[in-house]
Amino acid sequence: MAKFFLIFSLFTCTFAFGQHTFTTILKDSAAAELLSGATAKIKNTGKGAVADKNGIITIENIPSGQQIIVISCIGFETLYLSLDFPLQQNIPSIYLEPVNKEMAEIVVVGTRSNRSIAKIPTRVEVLTEEIDEAATMDPSKIAHLLTHSTGIQVQQTSATSNTANVRIQGLDGRYTQILKDGFPLYGGFSGSLSIMQIPPLDLRQIEYIKGGASTLYGGGAISGLINIISKEPTSDETIFHVNKSHIGALDVNMFASRKYEKIGFTLLAQRNSHQIFDADKDGFSDLPELTKYNFNPKIVFYISDKNQLSIGGTFTAETRQGGDLQQLNYQAPTTSNFYHEKNEVSRITTQVKFDHKLTENRTLTFRNSFNIFERSLLIRPTFLAGDYRFAGNQVSSFSEIAYTGKRNKNVLISGLNYYSDDFEEIPIQNNILRNEALQTIGAFANYVFDIGQKISIESGLRTDYVMEQKLYILPRISALFKWTNQLSTRIGGGLGYRNASVFNQEAELLGYQNVLPIDRNTTVAEQSYGGNADISYKFKLTENIWVQVNQMFFYTQLKTPLVLQANGSNFEFINADGYTVSYGGETFFKLGFYNFVFFSGYTFTNATNYFNGMQSALTLTPKHSLKGDLLYALPKKWRIGLDYEFKSSQMLSNNFVTPSFWTYGALVERYYKNFTFFGNVENIFNFRQTNVASLVAAPNNTPQFTEVWAPLDGIVFNFGVKIKL
Repeated sequence: MAKFFLIFSLFTCTFAFGQHTFTTILKDSAAAELLSGATAKIKNTGKGAVADKNGIITIENIPSGQQIIVISCIGFETLYLSLDFPLQQNIPSIYLEPVNKEMAEIVVVGTRSNRSIAKIPTRVEVLTEEIDEAATMDPSKIAHLLTHSTGIQVQQTSATSNTANVRIQGLDGRYTQILKDGFPLYGGFSGSLSIMQIPPLDLRQIEYIKGGASTLYGGGAISGLINIISKEPTSDETIFHVNKSHIGALDVNMFASRKYEKIGFTLLAQRNSHQIFDADKDGFSDLPELTKYNFNPKIVFYISDKNQLSIGGTFTAETRQGGDLQQLNYQAPTTSNFYHEKNEVSRITTQVKFDHKLTENRTLTFRNSFNIFERSLLIRPTFLAGDYRFAGNQVSSFSEIAYTGKRNKNVLISGLNYYSDDFEEIPIQNNILRNEALQTIGAFANYVFDIGQKISIESGLRTDYVMEQKLYILPRISALFKWTNQLSTRIGGGLGYRNASVFNQEAELLGYQNVLPIDRNTTVAEQSYGGNADISYKFKLTENIWVQVNQMFFYTQLKTPLVLQANGSNFEFINADGYTVSYGGETFFKLGFYNFVFFSGYTFTNATNYFNGMQSALTLTPKHSLKGDLLYALPKKWRIGLDYEFKSSQMLSNNFVTPSFWTYGALVERYYKNFTFFGNVENIFNFRQTNVASLVAAPNNTPQFTEVWAPLDGIVFNFGVKIKL
């Protein structure tokens, strides 16, 4: 018995001496931040641990010999360490690499702070990978791409010519500011055609800032801001893209990028065309006849380590026309067949940007953009009235000088800018000219700073002086609370304004016929205040399964909004006696499962007018909307996607309440060497607005005043090929 106890004691001591402890601190290699919540496991055993709030992780009772420790954290590459125990020396810190280095380096441009998306206090949504998918579905415009985000609605403004604008969080499209590379030149007379003329093939990312953002770039961003950012010549790339649809679309596109030692360039050239398409066979076009040419060159000069110059341009020519099919076939108008609408557009835009590094942490940036937009809108609303033509030239410019200073993790951006927008109507009929000229001088400052490792603040202040009108002071503040690496909260708000203008959707429907110019003596700018707050949580169930959830709430109040009212035989815009409120929430859910990614986004919007003591719902605003997709991607082989969208009932101007409806789509891409073959189908079950009601409406028994709340074209199938060299 004594010998047994002796042997047992020796065995126990030997086993105890064979057990070891592994302790280290886990950090983010990009930001050197502590990674609380990361996990470490001994491979092929049940032993493991979770890092505490200080990033410290400890595993005990590790057997002697070689062991493989698997360290993982959501958003970072899984690390496999092969260690021999007992260790010869301790490992004080281990740095994990971001799971996608390219994504980790995404810098938010729209807020001016130039921080990565994970560290910016302002709530920003960024699309990158979705751009390639959207270019496959429709390479002629970005309308489809913009629908990938919750809370955003592309609203068609014409039932025959397919013009459209973008609505954010229920508010009208005129309250959304669209930028291209930070240049705000897509408003005014060009507003209803802007998203129809911007192609996605040369874009690298899209940024959404929802809620008041006038502090960033001036008036116009009451409901939000969309910044469309083009590719830089960082690598050699050539893409040929051909797309055809069964309803008459044909797109031929080419994009090229080259980078040399001191110079680089990108070039997009495309031709888009579409035949007239009448889905419901009612004798009116549901998709217009379209011919568009687009040419976007950009040259970047890498002058030195301290100086960089970028010069770019956009040249667009487009003709689109819709209406009665007999008129589109150039037959003589009759009392039954007379209606047509024709848009002829030319746009020339130049963009110049010069960056000069004063020191390693201080930069001076000068930017200038000049835009000439010419548009002729020809419409025949009645047989007896004949053709009515509204045409004009819009010349706008934007100049800015900005200083950026960095100290530790704090960033200060301040500067001055000048914005001009001059529209001159071409006198055709004996109407009062609707000329508009606005000049705005702005000064701004934006400061981003950290309070410890958990809180970041972004504060901004802009002062705009609209010459001969008014001075606007626009404060804005946002905060980011990083509770853990998985859980964060953002909250922010600010003021906004929009100068009174005749270029609104209501006037567009009239073709600007009998619409009086803005009376600057009695009409004031629309102003707003609002804010949003969200909470985001992401976690990793296993190495191949991850979940991301975001819940956001928003509120915007719009004071003295413009409304169109009859004035005898004319129409004029006046400030309403009251206000508009839009509030609600967005729920975002994303699940990654091996090679599958599932996304779903729900938006609740309650948008109401309170005019003259009366309450009414905003038209064309679904209270409930749901959109999402399921994507399967096998690198360099397959990409297969299914998408869906639901819209609840909407109130129209005539108080008709539309039914709710679903639409579905599917996409297949097959990769073979340098070729990508694709096929895409939209609206699989062929739901159309004309299933419910005719597009022909009073007073002229044409589609002119019909509000579009559902698809008009029905099921659409397109296919093509992309060649990458």
